[in-house]
Parts: sequence; structure tokens; C-alpha cells
Amino acid sequence: MSLETKVLSASTRTNLEALKHYMKKLGYSKFHEDARGWIKFGSAIEYVNVHLDTFMYDISIWSMEKAREIAEINQAILDFYEAEGIKE
Repeated sequence: MSLETKVLSASTRTNLEALKHYMKKLGYSKFHEDARGWIKFGSAIEYVNVHLDTFMYDISIWSMEKAREIAEINQAILDFYEAEGIKE
């Protein structure tokens, strides 16, 4: 059984590319997008999951270095949701 990747609008793809760029700058170089609308940014055992359609995200941090960046990560995700017009 194959899973189809969700087709994103041009504006969502642009906003996602901006988020990907920022997350890569913070050291989350691995990226995965699944068919259920979740994107995952990874760095070793640490990860950030962001849902594309609803205001849901999850941050798993295992080092003090990454913990210091939580405010920046939160702001990047909130900026993405604001650009998408997604509210709580």
C-alpha cells in the first residue's frame, strides 16, 4: 500500500521552505514530510514535529544546547502558522 503525499498550495510550500531554511540554520538538517500532514525536522535524537493543517507541534530536546534554542524554535513555528492563517 502506498501513501500519497499531500499536495500543498504554492503559498504553503513557500512558507514551509522558509521554515525548513530556519530549522536547518538551527541544526535540524534532516527533514521528512508524511502523508498525514506532519513534517519532522531532525538532529541526531532530537526532533521537532509540526502539523501543516492544525496548530499542533511537538519538540523533543535532549541537550542543553538545543534547549537554549526552544524560544527560537517556537517563534519559527508560530511565524509559519501565522503566515498560514492557522490559529489555536
